[in-house]
Formats: sequence, C-alpha cells, structure tokens
Amino acid sequence: MTDRLDAAGHPYASAPQAFFAGEWAHLEDALDQTRALITVRCQHTVPRLVFDALVQIRRKGLTVQLALPDTALNRHCAIAWERLTAIGGHIAWLNGPVDPGGTELPFPPLVAVLDDALVFTGKLGAGICPADDAAAVPGLVCWGDADFVRQTRQVLDEEAGWLAHNAAPVGGESAARAVQLRQDGGAVQHAWLARVLQNHALATQAEIAETQRQMALFDHAQEQALGPLMRDYLRSKAQYLQHLALQDQAALEAARTARQRWDDYEAAQDAPDRETEPLSLDADALDQLKQLYRKLAMQCHPDRVADTEQDRAAQLFQSLQSSYRRGDMAALFALQESVARAGFQAPAADPPRQDGDAAAKDQAADEASQAVQARLRALRSALAQRQDVLETLRTSPTWRTLSSQPNWELWFAQQQQYLQLELQRFETALQVGPAGSVAAAASHV
Repeated sequence: MTDRLDAAGHPYASAPQAFFAGEWAHLEDALDQTRALITVRCQHTVPRLVFDALVQIRRKGLTVQLALPDTALNRHCAIAWERLTAIGGHIAWLNGPVDPGGTELPFPPLVAVLDDALVFTGKLGAGICPADDAAAVPGLVCWGDADFVRQTRQVLDEEAGWLAHNAAPVGGESAARAVQLRQDGGAVQHAWLARVLQNHALATQAEIAETQRQMALFDHAQEQALGPLMRDYLRSKAQYLQHLALQDQAALEAARTARQRWDDYEAAQDAPDRETEPLSLDADALDQLKQLYRKLAMQCHPDRVADTEQDRAAQLFQSLQSSYRRGDMAALFALQESVARAGFQAPAADPPRQDGDAAAKDQAADEASQAVQARLRALRSALAQRQDVLETLRTSPTWRTLSSQPNWELWFAQQQQYLQLELQRFETALQVGPAGSVAAAASHV
C-alpha cells in the first residue's frame, strides 16, 4: 500500500502526530485517502462536517461505521441517520453512562479508524462541535502504530458490537433497529484509554515546547529590533510620571506602575539564566526537530519510566525542553545518546495474584480495578495541567501578538515608529514641565 500523506504532503509516521490547529483539514485529508473502511465513534454528537464526509465516502462504495450516544439530541436527527443507513452505512447507538466502566474518564470526543491503518483521537477545533469544546482531551492525535490500531479496533468492535453487526444484513436498517452498545469497561478498554491519555499529554507537552520556542524567537527578534528604544521609552515614561506625581498625588500609582515595568524589563534582560538566542530553522529542519523531540519525549518522560528512574528521566526531560526551545538539533542528538545509555524501563505492571479462594480473587480484581481507575484519573489530571499551561501561554500578550502578526519585521517597524513618537513626547514634557493629566499621558502608552 502506498504511504499515506498528511495535509502538508508528508507520510504519516508510526509515532503519534499531534495537531492543535487546522485539525479538521488534517482529518479531511486522511478521509480523502481512505480506500475501504472507516469507523467513527463520537462522544457527544457528530459534527456536520464529519457526517457529510461519511455520506460522501459511503457513496463511493466504502464501508462506513458510526457509533454515537443514544441521546434525545441525537435521536432528534433521525432523518440524518436514516439518510446514512439508507445508503448502507452502519450505526451503533451507545447506551448506558457516558463514563466507560465507571472510570470518570470519558472517551476522546472523536475516534476514527481509517482502513485499519490510521487512528485519529481528539477533537476537531473550537466551534466545530460545541459539545466537544470543553473536552478533557485537547488537540487531534494521529496514530500509525499497527499495535495501537489493532487495539483501537478491538475496543470499538467490542463496545459497539460491530463484528456481530457486520454479519447481519445491512439493507433497510433504521435508527430504531440499530445495534445496541455493550459497554462493560474491560481491561483492554482501560489500557487503551490510558495510552490515549498518556500520548495526548505528551502531545500537549510538545505543543507547549513549540509554543515556548516560537515565543522565545519572537522575544529575541523584538529585543534586537526594539530593545534599546524600549529601554529609553520605559525610562522616560517612568521619569515623566514620577515628576508629575510630585504635583498630583493621583498620578502616584501610575508612576509606581511605570517604574515597576521599567525595573522588570531591565531585570529580565540582565537575568543570568536567560536562554541563549534561539536558532531560526527552515521547514525541513523544524520538522526533523519536532520528530526527534517527540521520539525522545516518549522515551524519557518521567511518567513513562520506572519509579527508580524518574529523577534521571526528569533531568533529561528538562534538558530536552530547553534544547527544543532553542531549536538546538545538536543538543537533541546528544540527548538521544544519553537516553539510549540510560536504558529506561517502562513501569512494571503488578503481577497477577494466584489466590485460589473465590473471595480473595474478587478482592484482587477489585483492587486491580481501583488501581487502574486511579492511574486513569492521574493521567487525566496530568493532561489537564498541561492543557492549563498551554492555555496560559496561548492567552499571553506575547503569543497573541506573534500569532496575529504574520510579518514580524513590519510589526516591529510600526512599533519602532510609535515608541519614537512617545519617547519624544515624554522627553519634551520633561524639558518644559509636566502638562495635562495622567490619564492623557497613560492613554498613549
């Protein structure tokens, strides 16, 4: 089979790939390359974009399987489901609690298996399916690992009864006669959920590192373009407001704020632990950097190693983060050797108990179930923490600026002109004496 290509024209790798922008475009491109079978499971409802794509795929003669919750909202769209089943699509209505197996850990908003070759898990971006926006699984992750694809197929087949369904006639099926869910939350399902959560956490950590790398690049470029001018501007503004505050106590707070901004800026530029200049990379080098980062993150993340090795893994992972932010490929290659020498082992699973007594076996099963659910909750908590960090970065002034300005040089030139005018205004005011109100001065900042 020919290699499948992502939206950028690159082959999908066996290691998970994550998308935190343009998620639907990546999934749509993969759907266009599907040749035989697509299985989709939605946690809430089916986004219209996905439903229309499934109808088009079915009309091309491919097998289409769709599993979705049996809710009043979804049943209200019975005409849509009948439209799909009328052309031979298969629908499984998922009954019972949304929470599989009482884990308090829902499935990803969307799971898609394409030709038993690729799996997508996650969500399609804000606004596409509003019910998914608050989901605990951020981003869209694509998996090409054959073992994970088989595991996902097993989970979806057991949950929706696809194997039994595929043996039944497909003609004339309606929503009322759709296959019912068998949701028993078994060990395979729990193991699958743990793997999904763990890799979404790693993907989110990678996105955090990439966001920090871009912010570091922007900060450095801004310092190069505006640094001396920014210092003079903040100094003159602080001096002007301080002089104004001597005559107007209402200006005192504004003067303190301006002085603090100047001090903070100076301290940030002189910080001894400030990272070196990040490297600018072309598209191919950046793609190689990302792939190597993902590979090493999966090998040395503290959550993926034995307890006795977590301290060493944490040190290497911290170095990995710093090297990635700098865009330092040489440092990543050196870390690759260090990780290989460390030979980290995956956390050991608890050995099965051999108690012969039925009551003891039941107790052992309950303990094992509680341990699995505790692990899933811990993974979800770790994922939520990373999601909060990413959200904080993405709402910061630096990120809002760099992401909204495609031409950094033009933006720096505009800021330079603005700062020069403001600097001239403050210096003139200091020479002739403060005039006007503090509010008027602050309005130009």
